[in-house]
Amino acid sequence: MKKLDRLCLAIVVIISAVCGYWTVSYGNKQRRQIKQEEEIFSKRLKDLNLADTNLQRLKATLDATRLELETLNERVPEKAKMGEFLKKVDSLMKERQVVLIQLEPQPTVEHKLYTRISVRLLFKGSFVNTYRLINDLETMHRKLIIEKMRISKSENDHDCRVDLTAAVFARHN
Repeated sequence: MKKLDRLCLAIVVIISAVCGYWTVSYGNKQRRQIKQEEEIFSKRLKDLNLADTNLQRLKATLDATRLELETLNERVPEKAKMGEFLKKVDSLMKERQVVLIQLEPQPTVEHKLYTRISVRLLFKGSFVNTYRLINDLETMHRKLIIEKMRISKSENDHDCRVDLTAAVFARHN
């Protein structure tokens, strides 16, 4: 009987040891799997954060590009809007106390992406006022390029006489 008890006890110990090993082995396997899943989750979270950062940068770039495009659309409109442009020139001349002598539209030039519309302006006024008017024209919201300019002294008084050819632009649709 003693042998049988010892054998039963040995079997119980062996079975307990095997079960313990399997349990520990299964637990270690689960820990490794959890660790791998955490690493995968961490990597995906980093990728998601990077994607979010890139998305924010893209949105900021898109907003800046949209603002730049709106500004460009205002500076070079689709339609010539020459009436608005000439009203603005007239108001600037009145503000600067410069007298318009002649306004002469020049032939338009069609380019691939835009139309260049030239206008010849002949005006007179004091040197300071003509200088300020020319500065106002160059810095106005509408894109304007001064193509030619000749400043001379008026014959009868001390005013400057300016012969200026400027181009404004209109985009093609």
